Amino acid sequence: MGSLDSEGQYKVKGDGTFFNDGREEQLLEFVQQKCEQNPSNKTPEGVLQLVDEYGSQQKYLMNIGSKKGPIIVKLITERKPQTMVEFGSYVGYSTILFASAVKRNGGKEYISFERDTKFASIAKALVELAGLGDIVRFVIGSSSKNLFVQHGLGQLKSIDMVFLDHYKPAYVRDLKICESLGLISRGTVLAADNVISPGNPSYLEYVRSTVQEKKRKLDSQSEETHEKFPERTVNQYQDVEEDDAQAPGDPNIEYNSYLVHSEEPTGEPDGIEITTRIS
Repeated sequence: MGSLDSEGQYKVKGDGTFFNDGREEQLLEFVQQKCEQNPSNKTPEGVLQLVDEYGSQQKYLMNIGSKKGPIIVKLITERKPQTMVEFGSYVGYSTILFASAVKRNGGKEYISFERDTKFASIAKALVELAGLGDIVRFVIGSSSKNLFVQHGLGQLKSIDMVFLDHYKPAYVRDLKICESLGLISRGTVLAADNVISPGNPSYLEYVRSTVQEKKRKLDSQSEETHEKFPERTVNQYQDVEEDDAQAPGDPNIEYNSYLVHSEEPTGEPDGIEITTRIS
C-alpha cells in the first residue's frame, strides 16, 4: 500500500454544518484540476493523497482517513475477499482505498451502497480517476431496500467482507437483512466505523451478544430505537426516513467481535469494531 499520510490533520469538524454545503463539489473540482496538471496523480494513492490534502488544508471531510483505513486494508490483505460491500461511500475515500486493496489481492467486486445521488456521483468520478471503475459498482438509494433488490436480481449472493460507515441507526438493520438473506457466511468479516465517535451502542450490543441473548431479545419482540444514539447522529441526514425494509436477522449466528482503537483524521479518538462470523 502506498503512503496515505496527509499534509497534516484534517480541519476540525466544528459544531455547525460539516458536509453537503458545497465542499464535496469543491473537492471533486480540486482533485480533477490536480490530475489534469499532473496525470501521475491518477492512481488510488494519488487521488487519496489529494483528498487528504483538501481535508487538511481547506475543509473537513468525513472520511475514514489514513489512521483507521490501514486497519481494514490489513484485513483485506489477510482475508482476500472476492466480494466486499460498503455501506456509505460519501465522496469515495474508503471506496478507493478498500477497492484498490481488494483488486490487488485478487478480489472480483467492490459494491458501494450510497443513499445520496450527489455523493455517489462524486465518488464515482473519483473512483474513475483512480482507475478502479472496473471493480467498483455503486448501488444508489436506500441500502436496506436495495439489499433485497440486489439479492432478488441475483447480483448479490454472498459477501466476504463488509464495511459499515453510513447512517448509524441503520447498522443493525442492514446487518440483520444481510443475515436473513443468507449473505453472511462463516468467515465473513464486518468492519464498523465510528463505534466510539459518535458511537454505535446498538451495533456493539448486537455483534457482541451471545446466541442465547439474541434469541431472548427476538422472543421479546423488542424493537430497535434511537434512544441510544446522540440526537445529532439521528438527525444528521435530514432526508433519511425510517425504512420499512427490515428483517429479523438470524440469532443463531455467532460472532467474534473486538475493538481496534484508532483516530479520526482530525485526531479525535475513534475505533473500528472487527467482527467475524464463527458459526
